[in-house]
Amino acid sequence: MLSFFLLLSVVFSFSLTPVAIAQGNSEKNNNSDLRKPIHATNIKIAKKIFDPSAIKGIKTKDRPDKPENNKKPSYNGVATGVLGTGVTGNKYAIIIGICDYPGSNYDLCWADGDSLNMRNALVNKYGYSDENIYMFRDTDPNRTDITDGAATFNNIKDAILNKIKPNISEGDEVVFFFSGHGGSLYTDIDPEDEIDGTDEIILVHNGSEVVGISDDTLVSWFHNFGTSRIVFVFDTCHAGGMNDLTSEGRIVVMATEENRSAYVYSTGVPEIEEGEGVFSRLFVNLGMLQDFADGYNNLKKSDENVAVEEAFDYAKKNIPGRIKRIQRPVISDGFLDDLLL
Repeated sequence: MLSFFLLLSVVFSFSLTPVAIAQGNSEKNNNSDLRKPIHATNIKIAKKIFDPSAIKGIKTKDRPDKPENNKKPSYNGVATGVLGTGVTGNKYAIIIGICDYPGSNYDLCWADGDSLNMRNALVNKYGYSDENIYMFRDTDPNRTDITDGAATFNNIKDAILNKIKPNISEGDEVVFFFSGHGGSLYTDIDPEDEIDGTDEIILVHNGSEVVGISDDTLVSWFHNFGTSRIVFVFDTCHAGGMNDLTSEGRIVVMATEENRSAYVYSTGVPEIEEGEGVFSRLFVNLGMLQDFADGYNNLKKSDENVAVEEAFDYAKKNIPGRIKRIQRPVISDGFLDDLLL
């Protein structure tokens, strides 16, 4: 029965129920386009795989061995061990976590804990101010104390375009974090945009129906943003397709490759614990909050700080072997050396 459930949970294509997708036109640099969601039926929605055993095998204390005899250790991660330029301005974040989609077909877990952990890491580990964090997650049951509202298309667009973008200056830092469902939209709106003719999406909602935000829309929203220091994190299926957001100074962290799924190991228990995905548990909870990623770099250098690249290397290495054939984290890094939030 469990294997049958997992098989049904990997990737679904829904053609009977229209899903609204926020799409851009081929002129990505036209920021006058406010990108309202439009309906599309030719879409593949990739739901995260729920598997309570997916977390088994994670070694929470599996740090690199210390180098011996002063020899430079071998290492195949992206973290260099050398910190790049630090933040000279203000820090802003948009954090999105969604489990409770309209209806019941897309529900994922209870009160997404990935977004809560990301907020806690930014505030408690990296010195972000609450007033500069816009957090959108499930508001039912009783989550209004730790959110700026539901994870709706309009809330997210307003935070990016109206609350943060007008205030950004060079030297500022922006984090965009999303945990939820993803998918692919097959379209000829911009046939030169994707080699395979697809656009990746993240699924949110508008209060009454599921809607999507495409990678083209995000590219448009973050065009001419005033700072190049932007970190994107996507814990979704098909996350690898979000690499269109990469440019100099930016980092795009993706929980899995473009056409692969991502796992959730805990749906959460109301009033006891939050639901949590496998990648976010490693990247945010263990890697950043609990410092297990400190020292995951080419120099095996522990400095009591966890850079984005270190957290990624830790998460990628510690994805349990039994799910690595499906979930393979990837990163596009346009930042010189390692970025410390």
